[in-house]
Amino acid sequence: MIRRIAATPALLFSAVLCVSLLAGPQGADAQVKPEPLAENANWKAHSYVRDGNKVCYMHAKPANSKGNYKRRGAPNVMVTRRQGARTTEEVSVTSGYPYPEGKVVKVTIDGRQFNFDLTHGEHAWVSDEEADATVVKAMIRGREMRVRGVSLKNTYSEDSYSLIGFTKIHDAIVRACQ
Repeated sequence: MIRRIAATPALLFSAVLCVSLLAGPQGADAQVKPEPLAENANWKAHSYVRDGNKVCYMHAKPANSKGNYKRRGAPNVMVTRRQGARTTEEVSVTSGYPYPEGKVVKVTIDGRQFNFDLTHGEHAWVSDEEADATVVKAMIRGREMRVRGVSLKNTYSEDSYSLIGFTKIHDAIVRACQ
């Protein structure tokens, strides 16, 4: 019977529609609706539930930007904390354009440099959990974070983020996703 339903597009569509209607608001879309946790002038925090586990994240837009790009998407920095996952926290950055594979994104926090050497599309991360923890500690203690990236077109950008208020918002995601 399943093969017959799959072989007829109209029946397959009807079966999928029935299942999704029966699932109701508990479906996958309802699980990923972000709920606000905390906010200040520089940082915002949200949480959502995915596969029964809570995910908390905080993000910021740059306070200042410079570079030789003509246009790009929205740059940001994000710290994500997941319940039930091996990685407690993960720091990611995007400069609003795809990074070349293997190109290091340079992040500086109050003069201390970190290499975000894992890139995929528009996102970059440090290579391991220990480095994530070190970056988060530097963000807690720091006042300013700079992200310098290079695009596929060999243009660069340097975005500056204020770390004022980071600790308070970080505490909110830690409390929400213990």
